Amino acid sequence: MKASALGLYGQGLQVSPVIDRMGAGGAVFSQCHTVHPKCVPSRAALLTAQYPHVGGHRTLHLHVRKEEPNLVRSLREAGYQTALFGKNHVVERDVLPETFDHWIHDGGRSTLEPSTDRMPRGSYWVGEDPVPLHEWRDYVNTNHALRWLEKDRDPEKPWFLWLNWDAPHPPYKVPAPFYGTIDRRKVALPPKDDYAGKPPYLQRLAACYGTAAMTDDDWRELVATYLEMCRFIDAEVERVLARLQQLGQLDNTIVVLWSDHGDFAGEHQLGEKWDTSFYDCITRVPFVLWAPGRVPALRSDALVESIDILPTVLELAGVEVPRGVQGRSLGALLRGERTEHRDVVLCQGGQEPEMFDRVVAPNAKPRPCRAYQQKQQALYEEPWINARAKMIRGHRWKYTWRLGGPEELYDLVEDPWELRNLAGDPRHAFTLNEWRLKLIQKLVEAETVSPYQDFLES
Repeated sequence: MKASALGLYGQGLQVSPVIDRMGAGGAVFSQCHTVHPKCVPSRAALLTAQYPHVGGHRTLHLHVRKEEPNLVRSLREAGYQTALFGKNHVVERDVLPETFDHWIHDGGRSTLEPSTDRMPRGSYWVGEDPVPLHEWRDYVNTNHALRWLEKDRDPEKPWFLWLNWDAPHPPYKVPAPFYGTIDRRKVALPPKDDYAGKPPYLQRLAACYGTAAMTDDDWRELVATYLEMCRFIDAEVERVLARLQQLGQLDNTIVVLWSDHGDFAGEHQLGEKWDTSFYDCITRVPFVLWAPGRVPALRSDALVESIDILPTVLELAGVEVPRGVQGRSLGALLRGERTEHRDVVLCQGGQEPEMFDRVVAPNAKPRPCRAYQQKQQALYEEPWINARAKMIRGHRWKYTWRLGGPEELYDLVEDPWELRNLAGDPRHAFTLNEWRLKLIQKLVEAETVSPYQDFLES
């Protein structure tokens, strides 16, 4: 979920009234950025409070291993019951039992292929999911979580619940009664990106998805459906909060709302995400912390990385943060002792070139849906579009360096949509060199601090 889809982050359409009210009574971090734009590496970083490169979490199927820090395991060892509902996408199978006392993977069902071809062939399916709401995967997973809260957990023990919803995520679809609830005529489209001076993955993805054939009405349909998926999530949040209230747990619970990554959802004339795309629509994610009596109502624009979240939660819970983590607790911000947290945030993605002769052909194995097959086609035809890249972002400037591709430099004050790459503009040569050095410094700082050392010898 991209932060800008929610009302408390500036969305003009009424999408998230429940989350907005939760934010009004809690801490809202307006500049929280994921440290990786892909689901598994991002979630692994959340769990370990380490940058993805430290544990080698650079793509799918590379989950958290036994020897790595595991902040949910830390809660479990401190006496918490722990549960996971929804897609795992975070720990190895043999690590599940030592991380979670209870888990259910992806209950319910969801349709991946379109029932019609209303959208241009090759673009993501956009429309109503024919699966009834009561059978829809995310709705069913919420039901499992509510049952665990009410009937299956030990009421004498503290608890930690991780509820993973797929939405909002391509294919863009949502069941009734949410589909069609946003007036398409009121959907404002982002400005067009001509891709001048931009990395080649943008044009390759646009070509494979056939987005040039999409009309403004098509894009409005895509954006509106994405926002309706967010509206569904808002309703699920309401269901969870209502059950906590019913159980007398609401005022004794730390509630965290966060997303592993954002989505183009029409920005830069694309859908979905890409491993080496670091636009704010991909990296800037919602982070709301709500805990009556423990967390004050505040809105912070401090730069926050997703690895900072669980150290903050452990501090609030009075649980010692394991050694070797790189995330920093936000406790000082919450206590009003400071207003800034980090100078820059880091995001990374992409693959080592040694992998490029191992790219799987689009038709070599089944894909989750047609759209993913075409995404694979782009990678298969031009693997270098996914070469390793690193990004750092401050309050004004964003800089990206990538293997075999153009550097990027954006002035986020003058160009918040990130349409003009200033890296090749001689007028910004000083700023470019300044941010190259900042990236080098950040990468040195981000080197591993694990395994932990008790002492240092010469």
